[in-house]
Amino acid sequence: MPRSARPARSSHALSSTRAPLRRLPAAGVSSSRHRATLFGRCAAALAVGSLLLAGCGQGGDPAPEEEISQTGASDEGGADSSAGDGSDGASDSGGEPSDGGGATAAAVPVDPYPVTPAPDDFEAPGACTGEGAHLAEVGSGGAEPGLPERAGESLTIEVTAIEGDHAQLTAAIGSADPRPIEDITVGESVTIDLWTISLTSVCGDLDQVEFDLIN
Repeated sequence: MPRSARPARSSHALSSTRAPLRRLPAAGVSSSRHRATLFGRCAAALAVGSLLLAGCGQGGDPAPEEEISQTGASDEGGADSSAGDGSDGASDSGGEPSDGGGATAAAVPVDPYPVTPAPDDFEAPGACTGEGAHLAEVGSGGAEPGLPERAGESLTIEVTAIEGDHAQLTAAIGSADPRPIEDITVGESVTIDLWTISLTSVCGDLDQVEFDLIN
């Protein structure tokens, strides 16, 4: 039997059953848009980075004009400080004379009492005679017995050293500092203010000196 002929569908029915077709963008257009987007993003990132670098540079290093002004200010401050130092130095230098005037003057060497040589006809029996009214020993203080006071003052004779037949003596009037006497030996004399003494014995082995008051 012949197949029955299928009824023909109308063109309206066919168009209603088919899904609508979408147009796909061309490949070239899509890639160009993607590149444009990436380029825009990179440009924005570079702009932000340059702004950040500019901000850091401005905050870290001062402008040349600012450096010049700061340098001038520091120089002026140094000048002021140096001026202040100069004023201090002037005051210090001005104070030197007062310090020099208030300082204790160096001790002036005192001339020793001069010794009168023995008479020409004097013959010493020897240096250590063991004779004399007053005895003094090296390092033992004043001679004993002490010399009499005159005009309300006392005289103290001490022996500081003995070298051979010569003795080194000092004389102190009252509370004054001791004054040296020239090296003296037996037969010689020395005048100390109101006192005149004559040396009669020098014993180096015993560290003893003896003398007489002759005036």
